[in-house]
Amino acid sequence: MAACATKCLNEEIFDSLDDARRKLGLWRYDYNHIRPHSSLGNKTPAEARRALELSEGSAHGALAQAQNDNYQPKGLSL
Repeated sequence: MAACATKCLNEEIFDSLDDARRKLGLWRYDYNHIRPHSSLGNKTPAEARRALELSEGSAHGALAQAQNDNYQPKGLSL
């Protein structure tokens, strides 16, 4: 994900720190919840995580905990 975040940073112009936080928050939400990833079987990272947590034999708590699963863009757009 770090390479993708760098690409986002290289393509965006930020007017302020608040603008950067807003744009990166929207990008992060899209990356984790909207856009499927071929390396995850065309699932989003959030879907892949839920599937792993529900699968038999998964190690409970082995996945890193998201800092804010309740993030909603609340009408923000780029």
